[in-house]
Amino acid sequence: MRLSRILLTVLLALAGCKGSNGLGPKVENPVVGPPPPRKIGSPNSERTEPYAKDEGNSKKSSNGNGVVLTGMVESDAELPKELEGNRVVATVNGAPIFEAEILERYAEGLAKMREQAPPDQYRKQIDQLIERDLRAHVERKLLSEATRKSLKKDQQKQLDSFVKKQLQEQLEEMKKSMGVTSTAELDRELQKKGTSLAMIEHQFRNRTLAQQFIAGKVKNNQKLSRQDLFAYYQQHLKEYEVKRRVKWQQILISRADEQQARAKLRILSDGLQQKPPRDFGELAAELSDGPTAENKGLYDWTNAGSLADEKLEALLFKLPIGEPSDLIESSRNFQMVRVFERQEASHTPFDEVQDQIRNKLQDADQHDEIEKLIDELWASATIDSEYNIQGYEPPGL
Repeated sequence: MRLSRILLTVLLALAGCKGSNGLGPKVENPVVGPPPPRKIGSPNSERTEPYAKDEGNSKKSSNGNGVVLTGMVESDAELPKELEGNRVVATVNGAPIFEAEILERYAEGLAKMREQAPPDQYRKQIDQLIERDLRAHVERKLLSEATRKSLKKDQQKQLDSFVKKQLQEQLEEMKKSMGVTSTAELDRELQKKGTSLAMIEHQFRNRTLAQQFIAGKVKNNQKLSRQDLFAYYQQHLKEYEVKRRVKWQQILISRADEQQARAKLRILSDGLQQKPPRDFGELAAELSDGPTAENKGLYDWTNAGSLADEKLEALLFKLPIGEPSDLIESSRNFQMVRVFERQEASHTPFDEVQDQIRNKLQDADQHDEIEKLIDELWASATIDSEYNIQGYEPPGL
């Protein structure tokens, strides 16, 4: 499904580092938005308590395999016990973003660094990673929190069931990849890597809710006729250029051992003079010292201008197709080439790329819609953090 593809693209983009041109509010024209950031998030900060103390009220169910899954679509006030005390680095409309969420992808490298680097240098590295990636996590949290608020109770139950099933499938795949058979073993292995089942669940839930919100809000209403697609094709012909290119075979015989080289040349000459002549590719596999010998000397499509040997390239573009060249001699080797296939400069036909053009234009349209959607969420958000969020300044500063 094309929407799934663009959702994946957007969420991958959210996992990277964005500047002022990334998703989110236009800094040069801020509208009503969040207040100036406030410092929060000292280790085991009291700011975590409102999100941890409701543990007794959280909805949990066992999957029958030892792992406890929390309700997926309830507020982040219902956090797994394992996340209690985790340092909060930002809150988005009251929902916390934990340090461990951001650092999970770097956990193994940070574990090694912690053993070698001084504490102040280690802390500085952590702060740099958080500040670099925080914007992506804020945007994901904006989307997931918007999903929670938009769902009715029956919809929450349906989505909860879906997410639990998807999560369980992911955990089973993780067990296989890590060579464990129980969730307890999986959790131990994850903790060795600096994460845990609780954090995997927390991250999975937020990603899924973000996807659901985009899928429910972003529709592709752009109607593109064949004329629209052809107009784009004509305006971007350069993108569909096909350069002159050739597919060819080579028999290259090294002169490092002159006696052996001469013996191979006799076999080559005799083979080509047979009636019928031996197959050029078989001779290449038997005699060639070239890099493609095992593939019968075949080079895939080679564009004009891409070979360092200009004389050889010129020969390849004038040699009759299927006919071996004369023997080419140099101080280092002997070689013979044969053109397998050749194409002149052209353009990829419109009929071959019109579906690609349609997808490209629709993806661009959907991306614009997603940007607008996230802009709206930023504009009405309340965000607290001690860190600077890249590309964003709260109004009034």
